[in-house]
Amino acid sequence: MGRVATVFIGNIPYDTTEQQLRDIFGQVGRIESLRMVYDRDTGKPKGYGFCVYEDAETAQSALRNLAEVEVHGRRLRIQLSENETRNMSSGQGMGMG
Repeated sequence: MGRVATVFIGNIPYDTTEQQLRDIFGQVGRIESLRMVYDRDTGKPKGYGFCVYEDAETAQSALRNLAEVEVHGRRLRIQLSENETRNMSSGQGMGMG
């Protein structure tokens, strides 16, 4: 559809590499970008990141197909980022209507 969609990735083990996440999340479709979040002071990973897909359908596929994925013995927590959730709700649940 031409509009990118962002998936939040939580519970990432600290020894996981960005390439490992790309390999996992690339299984459901083309990744526009993927970034892990690091502590500004220590440079250590914070245990979460974001994967941007080329469309909402691919992001939904990630939610469905990667929900049980484990990395280094920890199950990743995968959900649409807050911005995507807001955009997809089209005003529902936000006091409108």
